[in-house]
Amino acid sequence: MQRMPDVLEGRLDKIAYPHIRQRLEQLRDQPQALLDYVNGLFLDTRDGQRRGFDFTTASTLMAIKHDLMLQLGEIGRLRHEFLPWDHEFRVVGSAQPYQAPAKLPKNW
Repeated sequence: MQRMPDVLEGRLDKIAYPHIRQRLEQLRDQPQALLDYVNGLFLDTRDGQRRGFDFTTASTLMAIKHDLMLQLGEIGRLRHEFLPWDHEFRVVGSAQPYQAPAKLPKNW
């Protein structure tokens, strides 16, 4: 069986929060648990406020999430779930460029 590429390779040092780096390291060999943890980080709210990350940490976590979704086949599953309905969505309206509404007469 071919070993999955390590999604954390070269990325842990870009994450500014030591407790997040430590937890990612602990979950390194469990891709589904790792994906669940990263998803939880993005969905975490405290006192009604969404947790914020610096840009480098956020982009690194998104790259990890993307690679995990590819490895686990999540993107293919989502594509299979949502693409069958694409034919139902159509643009309705004229294909002509936008025309400004007619001006109303004075004292209308």
